[in-house]
Amino acid sequence: MKEILDERIDRIDKCVLRGRRPRNIGHNARLPRHGPLISDPVVRLHTAGGGMGLGWSSVDEATARQLLGARLGDLFQLPEGSLARGEPIDLPLWDLVARLLDMPLYRLLGARGSRTVEVYDASIYIDDLELDDDAARALFSEEVASGREYGYRDFKIKVGRGARWMAPEAGLARDALVVQTVREAAGPEARIMLDANMGNTLNSAQDLMTRVWDADIHWFEEPFAEDPALNRAFKEFLLERELETLVADGEFAPPPYFFELVEDGWIDVAQQDFRGRGLTWWRAAAARLEQGPGRCAPHSWGSYVERFTHAHFAASTPNYELLEAAPAYMPGVVEDAWDLRHGKYEVPDEPGCGFDVEERVFEDGVKDRDGFRLVYAKV
Repeated sequence: MKEILDERIDRIDKCVLRGRRPRNIGHNARLPRHGPLISDPVVRLHTAGGGMGLGWSSVDEATARQLLGARLGDLFQLPEGSLARGEPIDLPLWDLVARLLDMPLYRLLGARGSRTVEVYDASIYIDDLELDDDAARALFSEEVASGREYGYRDFKIKVGRGARWMAPEAGLARDALVVQTVREAAGPEARIMLDANMGNTLNSAQDLMTRVWDADIHWFEEPFAEDPALNRAFKEFLLERELETLVADGEFAPPPYFFELVEDGWIDVAQQDFRGRGLTWWRAAAARLEQGPGRCAPHSWGSYVERFTHAHFAASTPNYELLEAAPAYMPGVVEDAWDLRHGKYEVPDEPGCGFDVEERVFEDGVKDRDGFRLVYAKV
């Protein structure tokens, strides 16, 4: 291991991959239409000894330049992961170290979870603002059918129309109609999640759950901004009605006392962003959550390639819940080792994260306005 940590980073390439989703993605409770486009910044690290690792990273050119020539052990240590200096390239570093050790990332992380990782389609957004009830039912039935064609079986639904886009009562009624439609289209075995992006109050969240109690909701995500009194009241409301719905939160600006809410049982599933926090942070967070009842389901909307590193984390984490993804096409991504079947990935045993990028596409992405290639010049 010492020899590996003595390796030096002698080249850093950053490319931007650009792809599309199969349909326009609409509003959530806070933000307008998201559209069909998707992009991923991917960084490839090279060492003087011939090692290579890649993964999602938003590192800028100036920061990357400061990492050239760095000894790997000054950026990364096992078992913890990235040190402060290596955090901007956290995911590529994990891939690099796993490849240098010739092992799949999930084994490097500990392999304490299941290699079979369950994945849900998070792309059912607020796409119906111009439609009447019958047209909305038809639309969301089609969206579930489309997700199933791409291999998904579980679905998350954006709710909270009454927060911005519709009058409160009309929005709540439409939220309930969509939930029931998706449940019917997805079938009784599907797990159905709700995500309000903090677009509810305690009262409207309780009202919605009362209207859809028979839809068997797996979790309710970000019903409102985290608050000890409100979270406790909402969880007690669910328990009093013998609803097994989990409360998921943490994606957007979680408060300093967030983990206390989990430890107290008022939030069940932690969802801090996987790319924003990094794999190193999430390993430590998962270990803390494992000391109590908390579960992990990091937010990961907006990326395609992140799912590969994320799935290895899931396969190493016994208190992991579900992996967020969505149908998309990203040209150039080599993912032959990955196959989404019946809503599940089987994490491959290839070294590192088990994906790559075609060289021609990578070179084109380096020329993107946010791409670069940096080579270490010894003085």
